[in-house]
Amino acid sequence: MHDRQIEDWLKLAGGKDNIKLVEHDKGTTTLVLKDSSQLDMSVLATTVDMADIRVTGEKCHLSIKDESSLIFNALQGVGEAEGTGLREAGHSKKNRFSILHFVSDVFRPLMPVILGAAVIKIVLAMITLVDTYSSAESSALMDSQTFTIFRIIGESVFYLLPVLVAISVSYRLKSNIYVAASIGGLMFYPEMTMLMSGEQEVHFLGLPLVSQPAFYTTAIWVILTICAASYLERVVERWSPIFSKGMVAPFLTLLILVPLVLMILGPVGTWIDAYLPEALDSLLAKAPVVTIMLLGGVFSLMLVTGLHYWLLAIIMNEMVMNGGSVVIASMIVAIVGQAGAALANGLRSKEQSSRRLALWATGTALLGVVEPALYAVNMRKRSSFYAALLGGAAGGLYFGLLSVKAFAMVGNPSLISLPLFMEEGSLNLLHTCIGVVIAFAVSGGLTYWIAGRRQK
Repeated sequence: MHDRQIEDWLKLAGGKDNIKLVEHDKGTTTLVLKDSSQLDMSVLATTVDMADIRVTGEKCHLSIKDESSLIFNALQGVGEAEGTGLREAGHSKKNRFSILHFVSDVFRPLMPVILGAAVIKIVLAMITLVDTYSSAESSALMDSQTFTIFRIIGESVFYLLPVLVAISVSYRLKSNIYVAASIGGLMFYPEMTMLMSGEQEVHFLGLPLVSQPAFYTTAIWVILTICAASYLERVVERWSPIFSKGMVAPFLTLLILVPLVLMILGPVGTWIDAYLPEALDSLLAKAPVVTIMLLGGVFSLMLVTGLHYWLLAIIMNEMVMNGGSVVIASMIVAIVGQAGAALANGLRSKEQSSRRLALWATGTALLGVVEPALYAVNMRKRSSFYAALLGGAAGGLYFGLLSVKAFAMVGNPSLISLPLFMEEGSLNLLHTCIGVVIAFAVSGGLTYWIAGRRQK
């Protein structure tokens, strides 16, 4: 939302002083006005956006479509002089604050660029698949620098996602965007990347740092760090003298907060590195069916918290020892479960923009890019998020019972990678397709049913 559009809405409302309360609910920002006579209706003739004006007695409500909460964010602080403050639906005392909804709000403004990059990645993945199963004459395309550059273009958005997420959180909380971007890009510094390469043990102030740079830049940790930075900034700015305002807060954030986060996540990651792979290997050996079911259910949570990076060593060990991986099988049903829940959300949504986003997210999740479905669609409603987890668990249970495996490594399992489950003389591919359908149907059916009950 551009500043010019914000100014237009303020002009329509009769200025900031005429706004008594700002509310946000189901993709709509509502301005409760003090005096309806101060409305400037001429603004509607010069804007393409739609507004719903309702006057009930002495109250005047100006409702504006605001799927990404950008108007609501821009008008934070307006109306506080009246003592009513700002209220956003879902964050009131009755429903309390929802971290899932907040994460979804952070990702929604990023969806256009993420979906654009996702389409590029999917097209390139299809070309790679066709090239793999075609004649060797077309392999020159895969080795060309042109193809490599296109692949880099598609992956660059996801590589820089920690920085984009940090900026989005900062914009939403009205904190220093440039400090947030610096925190999000910390692990991209070349010397830091080399330090975290795993060639040597890394310690910071005597505490170990796990050699998993991607773990530190997982979206949830970036979001929590920027939230803490925003709180620190407000506290420092409130008590800073005039001559140091705008300088002390960034200094203390970089000096104290960022090292503190490293000191917390470093030992946690080291503990995970020491025990998680061993525990999963033991579970796979003793109770493979239960383990695959659990992995299908919790893999989405592992994506959110960055724990999925530790599965790579397990997958490689499976490939060497068994010639196939059941872990990759559990990953694909988890991703398809997110797609099913996203589709159900889109079918139930009454907002055109939400429906459009959900349908696009469903397609990208089925084809290997799960972030839009996971973060921007399913996290907005806890019921759909939990339904997606249950769908993944149902598909994982079927895979565990039938010992379904993938016979080649793949970064993001999807429908495109189904040929990797082919095994001569077995029904492994058929069982893979059945498990995928189960995950999609269970998550989608549960989400659609729960959403229908809530609407009633």
